[in-house]
Amino acid sequence: MYTEQHRVSYRIVWICFISCSFIVLSVYSAVQSWGNMGQVVLSTVAVFYAIVGVARLAVAIGNPAGCYRSIRLAEETYRQANGSDPGEQGVLAKYTALFSNSVALYTFCFMISVVMVTLMPFGFYLVRGERFLPLGIAIPFTDAGTPVGFWGTLAVQLVYIYAGPLALIPSQNIYFAFVFNICLQYELLIERLKQLDGTIRGAGGTKAWRVRDQLVKIIQFQQRSTNYITHIESFYHLQSFVEFLCNSLQVALTLNELHRSFWLPGFFILPVAMMQMLILCSLGTLIELKSDQFTDHLYGIAWSEMELPQQAMFKFVLKSAQQPARLTCGRFAVINMNLFLAIHKKIYSFFMMLQNV
Repeated sequence: MYTEQHRVSYRIVWICFISCSFIVLSVYSAVQSWGNMGQVVLSTVAVFYAIVGVARLAVAIGNPAGCYRSIRLAEETYRQANGSDPGEQGVLAKYTALFSNSVALYTFCFMISVVMVTLMPFGFYLVRGERFLPLGIAIPFTDAGTPVGFWGTLAVQLVYIYAGPLALIPSQNIYFAFVFNICLQYELLIERLKQLDGTIRGAGGTKAWRVRDQLVKIIQFQQRSTNYITHIESFYHLQSFVEFLCNSLQVALTLNELHRSFWLPGFFILPVAMMQMLILCSLGTLIELKSDQFTDHLYGIAWSEMELPQQAMFKFVLKSAQQPARLTCGRFAVINMNLFLAIHKKIYSFFMMLQNV
């Protein structure tokens, strides 16, 4: 939990232990089950989930000052908005509701999937009399083929399954907050452009002074928005690369195993991995759309009615808008739907290569 001052919680030790031990047990299980391709793939896929969790933890633990700065900058967006303007009030309410609904939906879907995974072993046992373990991890010196070994291994796996949301859900939700805050800033800029355009087209002896004052505020807010996106990008680009890499490998390995046989875990792993990449790319595309909308509104401003000094200021705003900051995947590619399509083309190529091995 983040507060105004940095503090260390004992829960972070438990989460780090869960993540690191999960990787160790998954690798151990893959080695132990070598020769059983389905079990090896399941253990390998499980490792990728843990790596994503470790990457998210590394971002928070490795740079706590950066975490707090990101949150403070997001809070300042609400403080700097003009609460007396109906347009800006509507934008704030819109994105607050969007963030709240996104958090609720993501958390609900994540927990539903967790519940489904935990109920599957009991369902198989009661309906078909089969012993089914949902995760690809085994406990050293324990034989999962015996009743005691099976139920002991299942109990440990359930602990890992329910501990995962402690790190994965909050880290994803805070990413929603940062991305929606970027979009919020673009929409506030659009509202201020509308106010500027109304001032330019209006009459009055103080129009030139008011236009200049509004332009100064727009420039300041635009520079703040650019700095915020740059900060979020520097903070998350490595994590994004790790997530895309792990999810891509999960999809490729799962497709390969499904091509070989009817592999039940694949019908859960495949949509989850693809959906995670789709969420990240959709958020990146949303930022691009808001940036384009801001640029389009700039072109609609009655700039020809400004005085020359104000036209020079407006040119600075337009030039900055034409070179917007973006969120990237390891600084190799911009995160958007084009990246989603490109990744799946690479996955298909990797999948075809596996077929020829």
